[in-house]
Amino acid sequence: MTYQHLAKIPVEKLQELLSRSALTLDGLWFLAAEEKYGLEAAIELDTKVWERFMPIHAKRVARTFGVTESGISGLAKVFELDPLWVSFKPEVERLADNGVVLRMTDCPPQRARVRDGRGEFPCKPVGIACFAGLLQAFAPEAKVSCLVCPPDPHPAEVWCAWKFEI
Repeated sequence: MTYQHLAKIPVEKLQELLSRSALTLDGLWFLAAEEKYGLEAAIELDTKVWERFMPIHAKRVARTFGVTESGISGLAKVFELDPLWVSFKPEVERLADNGVVLRMTDCPPQRARVRDGRGEFPCKPVGIACFAGLLQAFAPEAKVSCLVCPPDPHPAEVWCAWKFEI
């Protein structure tokens, strides 16, 4: 089987499709875990999954897009290239002091929860685990700190923001 028809689809549409599909799969898995085991257990499981997934995924992104830098520079490059985050409409700010701030200006999973009357998901522990896992791949000596993330109050234009620095 060949997939030549994919070459005719604009890259932006493919990125959005893959990003949304990955988030939908993660969201449905999380909801099933939450319904069966409760929110606290679902967060614990989700945290473990993202912590293990991110170093693997980050290395795949780097290999696929030819990212050869390591450290904060490589991390920033992966953020900018990674199609997984497209649906979050990320903003990457490179700091002069060898740091990076990553802001998610949209969050489809959170918007869906709010729309469905579930309220915002307290995703900070998942984010910490996710990005700590990502640092394993590029900058194990770096630290990640949460600037804002639910359950924290956040501005309407930023769902979460994370600072990475050595």
